[in-house]
Amino acid sequence: MLAFRPLARPFRIVSDFDGVWTEPARERERVLETLEIELASLSGEGAETVAADCREFTGAVMERPWDFGWLIGGRLSSYLDEDAFALPSALGQFLEGDAHPKADVYRSAILDEHATVGEFLDHCYHSTGIRFRAEVPHDLAAGAEQVLAWLQDAKVEVVFVTNAPTVKVVDWFAHHGFEVVDAAESQPGAAPLRVHGRAGKQWLGDSGATVDFGGRDLQADRPQYRSILEAESPDFVVGDVPSLDLALPISMRMKGEAGAPKSVGLMHLAHTPDWALANLGSGPGGIDHLLPHVTSLPRVVASEM
Repeated sequence: MLAFRPLARPFRIVSDFDGVWTEPARERERVLETLEIELASLSGEGAETVAADCREFTGAVMERPWDFGWLIGGRLSSYLDEDAFALPSALGQFLEGDAHPKADVYRSAILDEHATVGEFLDHCYHSTGIRFRAEVPHDLAAGAEQVLAWLQDAKVEVVFVTNAPTVKVVDWFAHHGFEVVDAAESQPGAAPLRVHGRAGKQWLGDSGATVDFGGRDLQADRPQYRSILEAESPDFVVGDVPSLDLALPISMRMKGEAGAPKSVGLMHLAHTPDWALANLGSGPGGIDHLLPHVTSLPRVVASEM
């Protein structure tokens, strides 16, 4: 059993949800299936043709992951090679901007029914998420419930800050008997497990501030996320997408700003890019801990308490 020490205020973690506590591959594949089904319906192309075209488009964007990802107001809020859920968005970018003849076919078909390609992609994401949660009791990573139990025994507060809906986090942990409180209806410290759902970590401010992460410029001006960090003042922040989860906390720590964590951790998953790993242990602007799985969290937390 790992040891921990009491603190005047409980040790507080701000954690992403999908990719830290979950196995997101299955849900992402469902989004891609929805995308293909919708493209076939809108364009009149056969399912096999659409699947082959999407494979070709996927190959094209994967060759240039620094040019594709989650595009917000003309800037990449996250890059394709760091974000497990970014591929559908990257394919949408490809359809909007590429000279490929089939891209024009699908783009025109989308815009006959939707105001923008982005609106179409939002429809694919959200409709899939609703169906997935109705069909799947939970998709938590193996051992997630034991980790959460250990953290509760250690009197650690866990604040989930996620772009997923609040109900997803609440319901999936309720499956194992945990009560996660909606942070919109509570105050910091009011409950050991709280969630800021639909947290808007993707939304960018006007400053264009960035941090260098292994040679990749990550957007660090994220006003909605900043307001949560300032309110929660976490000791430790953990996530799987450097841009969405860690760029702002690291920037705040480098500047000594209120709400900055003492330490940050990155999930080291199968898709984690080499450029992200290059920032390991490089002072206030780097990653303090790599976690290959959520079951590594007790070890890391014990070392920081």
